[in-house]
Amino acid sequence: MSRAQKALLYIRICLALLTVTVAVLVLGPFSGAEQAFGLTDKEAHIIAFFALTLMLQLAFPRVRRTDLALGVLVLGALIEVAQLFTGRSASVGDWLADLIGVSVATLPSYAETFRHYVRLGHRAPRRRPEDAAKRSKASQSSRL
Repeated sequence: MSRAQKALLYIRICLALLTVTVAVLVLGPFSGAEQAFGLTDKEAHIIAFFALTLMLQLAFPRVRRTDLALGVLVLGALIEVAQLFTGRSASVGDWLADLIGVSVATLPSYAETFRHYVRLGHRAPRRRPEDAAKRSKASQSSRL
């Protein structure tokens, strides 16, 4: 196993632990637990969903950032609905706090993509090697 594969495995293990921790905190009987750390409910949501989004981006580098962000936002909405059935209160404000956390984790990567695009001098962005291989196979088969 290469170093990159080991790092990815460790990141995915941390992601699993983080996901379980967040699920227990938002669905369990720990209402108000964030106050022990000096946080409001909204701040706790922002931090939790920032961390989830960032860990997902690291754990699944080949998945588009937008897809990951939308998935985390859907998860946030599902958590709010699930809270209705666990004796806790659902809140649109909590979901908006989730949106802020996801945005804070996602938007800087788009800024870096833009910077990279500008540095290239508006040339086409680099393609993944497997995309180039598919294009070359397609062009070879069209010649035959």
